[in-house]
Amino acid sequence: MYTLIFLFILGATPHQAVDADRDGFPDAAELKTSADRHNFRRWFVTIALSRHLNPQDDVRDCAGLVLYSYREALKSHDEDWRAQFGELLDPSIPEIAAFHYPKVPYIGTEIFRLADGPYEPGDRERGKLGNFADVPHLMNYHTVKLTRRLDDGVLAGDLLFFTPKDKSSHVMIYFELKGEPYVLYHTGPGADGVSGEETPGEMRLVKFETLMSLDEETWRPDEANPAFAGFYRFKILD
Repeated sequence: MYTLIFLFILGATPHQAVDADRDGFPDAAELKTSADRHNFRRWFVTIALSRHLNPQDDVRDCAGLVLYSYREALKSHDEDWRAQFGELLDPSIPEIAAFHYPKVPYIGTEIFRLADGPYEPGDRERGKLGNFADVPHLMNYHTVKLTRRLDDGVLAGDLLFFTPKDKSSHVMIYFELKGEPYVLYHTGPGADGVSGEETPGEMRLVKFETLMSLDEETWRPDEANPAFAGFYRFKILD
């Protein structure tokens, strides 16, 4: 009864998606329990790291690494999935209980937010949700800004965004190894600095302190760096 009253107040029916926090995602398509959020983070980071150690053509740039790891983290990791994925660094992570891709409530396979505003029926058809997102869309619509300081509640699986004026935007994944902060990212395709030939790029695992000591300010996750947009969190975890 109380659920029906709550839905009535929001102007929704029991069969209509509710977006109580107005973040662009139906509440049913978000991870509401601490256990689901924790397990998603573990899957997301483990999948990204596993793909770093065993690269495949699934990932071609920094946004691709995030999209791939996000989508795969939401799947059911049954025997068929494990056989197709290959070696997994931590095969013992509990499954997410709320739902599994591609059967995400109300949004199906269009799991990336591409526009501002609360969720409304028809957002998929209007292109406000999709199965692909570039770095600006990930930063502006699919995540929420947390802070520009590492010691201000940043968790494994949160993202770092960079928006330099004279270069393409960039995203990195944050996590810890044995208590030490690291980032993982894909460089994306580009010209080799020596030969000038086009290369496919590569994934790089870098200590956070190494980034902070870079000679070039552009990729330093420092509050004083105007190109560093900050740390962000997926909306389904917020």
